[in-house]
Amino acid sequence: MKQVGTSQARRPRRQRRAVIVSLALACSAALVLLAAFAVTAQAQRPRRNGADVRPSTARPAQGAGVRGEDDLRQASELLQAGRLEEAQEVARAAVAARPRDVAAHNLLGVILDQRGRAEEAEREYREALRLDARNVPALANLGVLLARTRREQQAIEVLESVLKVAPTHGPATYNLGALYAARSDYKRAIPLLERARAAGENSPAGNDRSLLLTLATAYLREGRTGEGAALIESIERAAGDDPRTLFTLGLALAGAHEYERALRFFERTDALRPGTFEVLYNLGVALYNLDRLDQSARALEAAAALRPNDPEPLYRLGLVASARKQSELALGLWQKALEFRPHFPEANFLIAEELFKHERFERAAPFYRKAIEQDSSKPVYYIRLGASYMRRRHHYEQAREVYEEAARRFPDIAQIHYLVGYAARGQGLYADAHAAFRRALALDPANADAIANLGYLAYERGSNEEAERLLRRALALDAKHYPAHYDLGRLLVRLARYAEAIPLLRRAVSLNDTDPGVHYQLFIAHTRLKQKAEAASELAIFKRLEAQRTQGGPSTGEEGGVPSTNELPPPPDAALAPADDAAGRRTPPPQP
Repeated sequence: MKQVGTSQARRPRRQRRAVIVSLALACSAALVLLAAFAVTAQAQRPRRNGADVRPSTARPAQGAGVRGEDDLRQASELLQAGRLEEAQEVARAAVAARPRDVAAHNLLGVILDQRGRAEEAEREYREALRLDARNVPALANLGVLLARTRREQQAIEVLESVLKVAPTHGPATYNLGALYAARSDYKRAIPLLERARAAGENSPAGNDRSLLLTLATAYLREGRTGEGAALIESIERAAGDDPRTLFTLGLALAGAHEYERALRFFERTDALRPGTFEVLYNLGVALYNLDRLDQSARALEAAAALRPNDPEPLYRLGLVASARKQSELALGLWQKALEFRPHFPEANFLIAEELFKHERFERAAPFYRKAIEQDSSKPVYYIRLGASYMRRRHHYEQAREVYEEAARRFPDIAQIHYLVGYAARGQGLYADAHAAFRRALALDPANADAIANLGYLAYERGSNEEAERLLRRALALDAKHYPAHYDLGRLLVRLARYAEAIPLLRRAVSLNDTDPGVHYQLFIAHTRLKQKAEAASELAIFKRLEAQRTQGGPSTGEEGGVPSTNELPPPPDAALAPADDAAGRRTPPPQP
């Protein structure tokens, strides 16, 4: 997982890019899986209410009478007729008459499952498997039950075992593919779904559309856009004006960032089902991703009017307001969303980000901390909290505590170790900083930030050759790395290589023209080369920027008239768009 960020000025646009990915996946996957699990293990013999109720191929227990066989047959017929209570009574009689009959236990499990008595059903499936561990119907039905009761990993293991025993078992192939798709493991999901589609008569009867929707979504999310689009066109032709299918197609496309195409499906659904909350909400989110902010606001306001106490439209309207630079309105909308859902880490985070954007760092920090308290699984929450401390008069000690907490929780994220090092560098604890930068580099050998900071530390200890090597390596990795240009330039000034230093320092100015330090270094270089006019110009710029800094402008240097670049390098881009992917995950598709 990449962690993130560039400047705050560009954050709202990036934030819009990933807004409804997980929403689309959650909604479409839930729809597909519900359909899939309704079609449990289909038999080659006639199916009973979607479950595999084939009779056992094992011989009945010695002494089992005709009564048991009759009960089993009658229970199956009652199950097919939907008379579940009677079916259960008869199936229990069959189990009593034939306690070692695998099919009897499986059938009783199916009936109990249909009646919503999952624990009892599971006991019957497991008893069938105790008697015959390779019994395909019981395995397949158990796999579906496990998935439906949110034990996905166990369900995957059971369904994998079905396919080892019966590789062509269509429903197990489909259900396993749907489970992998729900986990976003599309490399495993796609071959299974393709096999289920190609199986023809072994596909889940009456659910081909669910299979195709799952496969289309998997294609799109795996980047196989052409195949996904072709499949969606096929589904659309077959769906006609069915609003549920059209809406789900829109979600699938939105999940693949195909917002323009998704918009068409949401608009069609809205025409067929006007005034539907879920449709208006997702229509607004798609329009937001397309930067059509006025239309987005209208759709989201209509959704909010239908559910005035739902925090999701308010949250999204806050994003629209922020993108319109209506900061106070955005903050008010997010605060309102928190009134309806106090446990809303994404809203707390975005309030903090809005405050941070306007340099209200002290007010931002408690909202970042609240977001962490509510969801400690997001590295970006820690990254931005630490940044708020560093921007508040360089509170490096507090920032370091935050980053060290994050490093313990996320030990494999290089960027966090880099930030631990940067905070330690700000404290003047260079040995600690060096160790942290080295940890970051071990995780990410191409981390230009860590390499540049190691170069800075080498410069500070007078290891000039090492410093030059590291800083040039950082520039080879990132030609726009301002601190590396600046530090290499001032190293060359130290080494009296003035003619080499000037182009590097000029490039640094083009990347950041507000740092007085770089102009001071240019003043020295031009003075040593007896370039009086250039030296005077750079000295004047330095004095102007330094005066601005001492009068309360942004601090980018050290005291003493020779500033250096102690400004926090922006975190990686992905860390600045965290809340969008989860904000709408609870929205279900409309009912037909």
